[in-house]
Amino acid sequence: MSNYENNEALPVLDSKTRDEESQALLDTRLSEKRIPRHVQCCQSGRGNSLQRHGKASNLLMLVFGFLGGVLSTLTFRFIYPPPSLACAMHPARYPYNHPSFAAMSPQQQQRLLAKPSFPADIGITVTHEYPPPSPTNAFPEKFPTEIGFAGPTATGAEPGVALTAGTYPIWKGIDGLVRPDTWGSKGLPRAGDDVKVIDDKEESARPTPSWIESDTSGKKKGGHHRSKPFNIFQHWGNLSPFYSVPPDSFGITSSTGPEVPPTCELKGVHILHRHGARYPTAGLGFGSPGAFASRIHKVASTTPIKAKGPLSFLNTWTYKLGNDVLTPFGRQQLFDLGVSIRMKYGSLLEGFTDRLPVFRTESQDRMLASATNFAFGFFGWPLDDKLLLSVTVEATQYNNTLAPYKTCPNQWRPEIGDRGEYYQQKWVGVYLQEAHHRIQGLLDGYALSVEDLFAMQMLCAYETVALGYSSFCPLFTEEEWEGFEYTNDLYFWYESGFGSPVARALGSGYVLELLSRLTQIPIRSSSSQPTKSSSTFSVNTTLDADPLMFPLDQPLYVDATHDVILLYVITALNLTTLARDGSPSPDKMRRERTWVSSRIAPFASNMHIQLLSCSDPQLEHDTQIRIILNDGVVALTGVEGCPHQKDGMCPLSTFIETQTKLVEGSDWDWTCHGNWTVPEGDAWRTLTGDPPARPSS
Repeated sequence: MSNYENNEALPVLDSKTRDEESQALLDTRLSEKRIPRHVQCCQSGRGNSLQRHGKASNLLMLVFGFLGGVLSTLTFRFIYPPPSLACAMHPARYPYNHPSFAAMSPQQQQRLLAKPSFPADIGITVTHEYPPPSPTNAFPEKFPTEIGFAGPTATGAEPGVALTAGTYPIWKGIDGLVRPDTWGSKGLPRAGDDVKVIDDKEESARPTPSWIESDTSGKKKGGHHRSKPFNIFQHWGNLSPFYSVPPDSFGITSSTGPEVPPTCELKGVHILHRHGARYPTAGLGFGSPGAFASRIHKVASTTPIKAKGPLSFLNTWTYKLGNDVLTPFGRQQLFDLGVSIRMKYGSLLEGFTDRLPVFRTESQDRMLASATNFAFGFFGWPLDDKLLLSVTVEATQYNNTLAPYKTCPNQWRPEIGDRGEYYQQKWVGVYLQEAHHRIQGLLDGYALSVEDLFAMQMLCAYETVALGYSSFCPLFTEEEWEGFEYTNDLYFWYESGFGSPVARALGSGYVLELLSRLTQIPIRSSSSQPTKSSSTFSVNTTLDADPLMFPLDQPLYVDATHDVILLYVITALNLTTLARDGSPSPDKMRRERTWVSSRIAPFASNMHIQLLSCSDPQLEHDTQIRIILNDGVVALTGVEGCPHQKDGMCPLSTFIETQTKLVEGSDWDWTCHGNWTVPEGDAWRTLTGDPPARPSS
């Protein structure tokens, strides 16, 4: 076996060289000139016995030396196996039994075998379960945490940044994540390996893709330039981390922003927030990252796959994502959100003088984990005696306003519940055409589909929030990331927003609970509630009728839910400012649109419904209500009777009256249990989140 790491042939030595090499390695061939006189005399006469004894001694020394060398070599190679032995310990798999491997030179074979990951491993799922199932040192009784000697524990006054600070804190929400480059930036080529790098001047002059509409707002007339630097984290749709949206995102350009106006005092807040960043859900829908990994792994097990250039990482890529539960970054998001809410509204805890606040979440792992991490951020450790957490069941046949789809059979019909997928697939075929040609040129042995490219973009977002960074991100241009975000905008508009035939009814249950809290009228049944509706929608009346489980007089409420429920609620509240542009088109994208999923429902998205007591003489009523969504004030002009007020406020009595009418006009029974359907695509549309009208009897 060769000692050369690259398995190259040993040099051939001539006789002279061999003699010189032998003398250099082992000094046993002594020249006659170097033999001492007393040894020379032993070559005759009396010296024969010494000669025989010397030969025996030399033979014995050689035997022991040989055995010692063998033992040392075996010991060394057991501790430090060479590459060839390491391969014997890790059996080679495909393609090392392929004819192309046999045709390689020994050097090429050795270099390939020395790689730590085999091409056949492409896309294989890698997991790590923690904690260990049976730790040997698990003796918690020996590690108590409350042992006394805590030192001083006096706290200061509660913070209230939303009331007292001159400037509202801006949330970036990306600590711990590595911001990736995009295609064409920082030396990445714009096409195959042979294409030169585009410099900044050429990049700025690059024309806008034909699938992006020119700006008609008067601020810009097409072109590549943007009003602010491109931030990839803000173009992942519902997979974006929560961030403070631009102040004018939802129709209000308030000079005060989301902080309480100077002439008002904060009386209460109702908070509805999404869970933190998670792994992909277990379903294998369009663009599923797990399905992509399975497809490419299946091909790699029978066909050589070779990626190059910016895609070369795929040669050793493995799938490292779990399912459904929070990622470490997602846990951090909710902890940080809890801290942020305490800093903004901590003063409201002064209203809990003889009881604990009741917060709500659901039984799903990521929902319970999100609420718990939020609580740790808001209250600090330990949580005992600081709050009561109501955990509602998220499962079929259980009424739950935080998961209303579980009791709506029509939502589970693909032509209704998956209505957004038609638009998603149509749009992906538009904006990824150039990327399809470009990235396929970097990959041999696997024919990429447009869905594969969309899955790569999904992997960029999911790997980043799970692992901190993803090599898939730099494969796409800034415009293609804008297109990715628009894919999510289309999907959620038609699946969960104003374009969905079930969204309004699915969001009305939470609005009914909001009215119950605002009016302090409990929901006991369809005939005993704040409205005249014949339905209680997805409300769990067993829980909501119990003042312990569903109190009506708290100054602070916090409910944890999913992204789609936030969109259902926005639709049910009729916040039409977000629907100002009408139904989005799957053929062209408007940059200056108002329905942007990364601004509405990112990971850790949060909606604040503020109750304010104001002394401004220009306001008709003292008590006002307004909605803050991801730090952007939402215009309430879509709520009948609410004025176009500069700070986004509406008289509470007007808001209650209009929301009551909206709830009473929503038909849960027909929406969720009626015998109706809608055709695929644009043959039928809604702008209110309602189904086709119920036939008159």
